Amino acid sequence: MQTGDTIIACATAPGLGARAIVRLSGPASFEAIAGLDCGTAPGEHRERGVRAARIRLGDSHQLPCLIAEFPAPRSYTGEDVIEIAIPANPTLIERVIASAIDAAAGVRMANPGEFTARAYLNDRLTLAQAEGIGSLIAAQGADELVEARRLLSGERGKHYHAFADEAMTLLALVEAGIDFTDQEDVVAICGADLRERAARLAKQIEQVLGSASGTEAQSEVPRVALAGVPNAGKSTLFNAILGRRRAVVSDEAGTTRDVLEERLDLSRDISGGGEVLLCDTPGVDTGSNGNLDGRAQAASRSFLASADVVVWCDPTGRFDDAALDVPRRVRTIRVRTKADLPRVSGAVEALEVSALDGFHLPSLRRAIADAALGGGVRAGVLPRHRRALRAAAGELRAMELELAATGRNISEPELVAGRLRAALDCLGELTGRMTPDDVIGRVFATFCVGK
Repeated sequence: MQTGDTIIACATAPGLGARAIVRLSGPASFEAIAGLDCGTAPGEHRERGVRAARIRLGDSHQLPCLIAEFPAPRSYTGEDVIEIAIPANPTLIERVIASAIDAAAGVRMANPGEFTARAYLNDRLTLAQAEGIGSLIAAQGADELVEARRLLSGERGKHYHAFADEAMTLLALVEAGIDFTDQEDVVAICGADLRERAARLAKQIEQVLGSASGTEAQSEVPRVALAGVPNAGKSTLFNAILGRRRAVVSDEAGTTRDVLEERLDLSRDISGGGEVLLCDTPGVDTGSNGNLDGRAQAASRSFLASADVVVWCDPTGRFDDAALDVPRRVRTIRVRTKADLPRVSGAVEALEVSALDGFHLPSLRRAIADAALGGGVRAGVLPRHRRALRAAAGELRAMELELAATGRNISEPELVAGRLRAALDCLGELTGRMTPDDVIGRVFATFCVGK
């Protein structure tokens, strides 16, 4: 991730509105605003505060605005930050951004999540707090808001640090025993005590996960279901997303009677992304007749209720809510399939795709990656956190079983230390102390531009 230059983007939601905020962060922020501001010279304003101003948009046009200035390091990113409040007109926002880029050298458009990434890299936020911001933006229910606030407040991070500190203490004691293995009177920690403390730590981690020891709370891989009425183009889209023919495609309604599942690797579409389980479901039709149709309908509706993401396919673009009853907690992506056909009246805003020529398929894959892997809360814990915590608890439980057979002595301390190092590596992904590049990429690539 590039740092040290100056980035700019709109930090508020797209579309028409009362106000929008254009944000700059980096060493050229004050130079850029001085080049736009009609009433100041470079270096004149470098104090924290908000002021009224007029900025230049071309040779003869001036725009009244509010300018908030945050000199480093007392800013969101830890760098010099400027925020320009203007009317939320998309054309106006684009002109302000283009003028700021031209006003100073080294100013460029920000990438998704880059403002928050800089806040993390400059120690203004922990990794858990950064993910909390992403979760707060993406939250679609009360449970998700609660978990996002826990992350943002640092409450989750305190738990993770406490787990890592205990694992590190146990590892230090075991390694101390290895160092003094030739001295029988020096015992850093006995096997029984180590087993008891490891079991206690594993139980604390499992309590955060919300699952009993040894049980599988939820699937590791998010399930993404293609849904819609019969002949909505689901199976054709299913094959196109996978890049190969997997589902039978027919003009006859009701051809798909069972749920088809295939793993889909989204690492090419989102930095640090992982796999999802892409599912083609039978068409939902309230007017279906017969026992066979009824069973297929019931199975389809049950599956959609348990999915992590639903891709709602509708070639008309009208998306009748009565036709698809999906719980509000399930993330939904509206897709107008068969975009090669003319629009019909009454169509609403949706992502338009065509499986025949690949129109907007990359955008759909990215939207699926964002929805399935980008900050959604499942069972109260982010999916990435759940995987790391479960892996750490698994190492501790395995070590507990191995120690149970040795009594008070640690017969193979090197293997025990290896288990603890593996658990500590998993917890390190959450504390930020030992974070692989692909984890950092996944966290910040799920943000929208301007955050």
